[in-house]
Amino acid sequence: MIRHIVMWQFAEQAAGGTRAENLERARVGLAALDGLVPGLARLDVVVPTDDLEHTHDLLLVADFDSPESLAAYAEHPRHLKVAGFIGQVRTSRACIDHHLD
Repeated sequence: MIRHIVMWQFAEQAAGGTRAENLERARVGLAALDGLVPGLARLDVVVPTDDLEHTHDLLLVADFDSPESLAAYAEHPRHLKVAGFIGQVRTSRACIDHHLD
């Protein structure tokens, strides 16, 4: 099993939307990818609680059965569409993939 974790920070204004609007659009788009490819076992999209200190605006945690299922997800047209949008409105991105033992 491979866990794929991605965190983003968003611009205050980008692609014709406010930070809050773009954050919601990204959250909805990512959540819609649940079950996209065989081997995607879990997908959680998290917006941090505002009253707690945080350094990122959006978090994705996805578990895949194999490296091949992660690769299929990464190249899927629906994923690429959401990733393209996020690329237009984010100011930073951090990612880590690791094996769950």
